[in-house]
Amino acid sequence: TLDSARQTASRDAEPLHLTNKEFGVLEVLLAADGRIVSSEELLERVWDEFTDPFTTVVRVTVGTLRKKLGEPAAALIETVVGVGYRFRGEG
Repeated sequence: TLDSARQTASRDAEPLHLTNKEFGVLEVLLAADGRIVSSEELLERVWDEFTDPFTTVVRVTVGTLRKKLGEPAAALIETVVGVGYRFRGEG
């Protein structure tokens, strides 16, 4: 569950303690409704225009977000190699 107005997120009624960037990535992925979101789009929408486009910050943030979401995190946020990320939901 994501509450954009309150900037809170939870999974199975347990609060997730997310950084602003993790929350932003989750928010963009959820809003994409299953569409693949590129790293470039995440950089553009979650970080600012001064972020190095060759940074690994998106990959690192997605990794920490997966850990915080818990198992089966890999099934929730799918990496589409060479394209981007997609939120797959609970099943």
